[in-house]
Amino acid sequence: MNLFFAIVFSLAGAVVIAIAAAWLLAPRLNVGTETTPPADLTRLALTIAAGVGGVVALVVAYRRQRDLEQGRFVEGFGAAAKQLGDADVAVRMAGVYAMAGVADQASKLKRQQCIDVLCGYLRLPYSPELGNNHQSGRTIKKPLFRKGGPEEELRFQYRQNDKEVRQTIVRVITGHLQEKSVRSWSSNIFDFTGSHFEEAYFFEAIFNGYVTFQGATFSGKKTSFQRAIFSGEITSFNGATFSGPTWFYGATFSSDNTWFTSAALSGSTGFDRATFSGDNTSFDGATFSGDNTSFDGATFSGKHTSFKEVNFGVGKVSFERPKVWNPPPAFDWDPGRDKPTPKPANVEPQDWPPIVRPSD
Repeated sequence: MNLFFAIVFSLAGAVVIAIAAAWLLAPRLNVGTETTPPADLTRLALTIAAGVGGVVALVVAYRRQRDLEQGRFVEGFGAAAKQLGDADVAVRMAGVYAMAGVADQASKLKRQQCIDVLCGYLRLPYSPELGNNHQSGRTIKKPLFRKGGPEEELRFQYRQNDKEVRQTIVRVITGHLQEKSVRSWSSNIFDFTGSHFEEAYFFEAIFNGYVTFQGATFSGKKTSFQRAIFSGEITSFNGATFSGPTWFYGATFSSDNTWFTSAALSGSTGFDRATFSGDNTSFDGATFSGDNTSFDGATFSGKHTSFKEVNFGVGKVSFERPKVWNPPPAFDWDPGRDKPTPKPANVEPQDWPPIVRPSD
């Protein structure tokens, strides 16, 4: 109905423009004593009106196409979101791919909306012990006050086989963060605050079955792993690139092996109060080229944590006030190494090693 009125108003406007053009052009086209023939004047006015009408028609067509695209997006987004909320695990997994498909075809703003939904799913409360649970719920009855009295019924609803759905989300996201991805999501915002990553299949390579962001590129305005938990057998950010502000504040790395080997962290990166408690944590060969990188208040309690052959750049890199520094991480300037190198001046504190302050 709106389109019908737009066409009617466009035609009426074209007629008005033609009459106005004829009225305005008549005195200007009469040169000397010669009078412009009415037919020529009419043709010129109609030509102008036709041009204006063509512009109006293009605007109407553009708005119609935009409305159609918006309608398709809303329909596809709504259908995918409904699938993600389904009780059946297979339907939820299909919803992951459906939401990714909508994101790939959407504009940047709408794509971010789809990514926010996928990240939001990962932020939902999650219990690893129930991740592989085939049950959909549990009911417990217990006496409300005393034995033999009225009972209280507690009902627990589970997202059946939720681990599989979460693994699928992580695979889809990291697949779109690779350099050769057909549809790159690297420039988007990713908020994994409080998410739990455990034995997720991030992409099908030699690290199948482990948590890995290997080769991923994060270049958006914000990337947050704050208070995230990494508990898989392996957590790998090998070769990953962080060129935007990135936060690992309060994150917990309890995987047996955690690797940031050869990672490039060029934005402001915060590992404040992060916990590294796995058997092996490696930043070997990583590059910190941002203005500020902070491990303040971090806990280093794993068997072996290494910062060997790291390029600490020229920006501030701080290891101030660690909560735990036992066993201490290995650095190139540690005494006792075969060929120790001087500690970079931009690495804080200047008096090394840092003073442990558990209460901070």
